[in-house]
Amino acid sequence: MRRLVFVLALLAALVIHFEVKAQRDEVVDSVENLIIYSNEKYGHVLAHSNGIGLGYRTGKNINSFRTRMWSFEAVTMRSGKEVKILNPYWQNAKRYVYGKLNDVVLIRAGYSNQYLLNRKPYWGGVELHWLYEAGLSTAVKKPYYLFVFKIVNASSSGITYEIVPSRFDESSQSTEDIYGRAPFTKGLNEIQLVPGAYAKLGLNFEFGNVRTATKAAEIGVAFDFFPQSVNIMADSQDRVFFLNFYIAYAFGKRFNKY
Repeated sequence: MRRLVFVLALLAALVIHFEVKAQRDEVVDSVENLIIYSNEKYGHVLAHSNGIGLGYRTGKNINSFRTRMWSFEAVTMRSGKEVKILNPYWQNAKRYVYGKLNDVVLIRAGYSNQYLLNRKPYWGGVELHWLYEAGLSTAVKKPYYLFVFKIVNASSSGITYEIVPSRFDESSQSTEDIYGRAPFTKGLNEIQLVPGAYAKLGLNFEFGNVRTATKAAEIGVAFDFFPQSVNIMADSQDRVFFLNFYIAYAFGKRFNKY
């Protein structure tokens, strides 16, 4: 009987001990969870339907449920019709995209709002936000140059030719006339800027275990509009709208300014 009482008393003491410890831990965690950090900034890498990109956001946490940020982003934009080919008739030929007119990069600068949907438990997990973003978008167009064969002299003794840089011309060029792509630096002095606007809608999944550090994945859709249109390929209509789905990984920090 005494042994049973001793065992029961020991078990009760252990239960009380762990219950008190759990309550203390919960109080500490809940206090940590209530801290609102005034500022947040992070960078992100992304892939979308027609390219890749880099971005940066910085701003303030207005309250526990809303974050207001400025966003800056640069993404490449390609056409779904782009296919790299190689001239099989020449040694050391370079791969190129037949029919391409311009390399295009979109530069975005806008205003972002994030709203809390599901708070992360104090022991960890995933915190879910939905966000919308809108601002100005500029399409940077750089002419796409090729190396093509140009006949210098044709006579009974043979044909003399040279390789010269040229933009694609469907009326005078075939795949046999093209040696390959010219260096990317060719055409930098011919860059054109096309102004426009953009909007994004997405879901942000924040999974970092430290409140002061940001680790998140983001998925969503981005819409770009250019009134003056942007052309990438010769066999396609000039594009006024670009609609892309994207996925991004973000990393940064939260902090207070004193």
